[in-house]
Amino acid sequence: MRTTTADADSPRAARLSGAAAVVVSVGSILLATALSSTFTWPGSALSDLGVETGVAWLFNGGLLSGALLAAPYAWALYRVDTALAARVRAAAFAAAAVGMAGVGLFPLGHALHVPAAVAFFASATATLLADGAARRRTRRGRVALASGVLTPLAWPAWAAAGPGDGIAVPEFVGVVLFGAWVLALSPVRPLDAGP
Repeated sequence: MRTTTADADSPRAARLSGAAAVVVSVGSILLATALSSTFTWPGSALSDLGVETGVAWLFNGGLLSGALLAAPYAWALYRVDTALAARVRAAAFAAAAVGMAGVGLFPLGHALHVPAAVAFFASATATLLADGAARRRTRRGRVALASGVLTPLAWPAWAAAGPGDGIAVPEFVGVVLFGAWVLALSPVRPLDAGP
């Protein structure tokens, strides 16, 4: 039997940790791109920042910090609803946080880097799709579902456009859609105390 816990039952600190995770991780990515002497959006991967002298600490540290901040938010997602799709959403979110931590812990060139990156992007997409399935009758649920479809489509669209050899743009599309979900679409939106 499905039960729903009121949004207010999620401790405010756990909810706000989602916003903090987005600000820290996306902020560190953007700051590292701005400070990098070699990064270009069409010619680089975001992970190139994790091995570049001068910005690697910022990129990797931001991903690790963001992942740690995401842990309480994963718990808030788990508590909000007991339906299967909702529990899958919480588990996928937690897996995305672990993948993000892995990208920061295992920089480009390490044997575990690619599996961590794939785990992040696949789990972030799964989070959006599971949320869309769980809340398909709501506007936010349908937007989450559409975001889950658009995230992987950014990759072939970028390849078809052919503006460069890098993958930073489709990677960042996924990061932004996932971050936007946390801030504006999630059932435990950090900055919204309403349903």
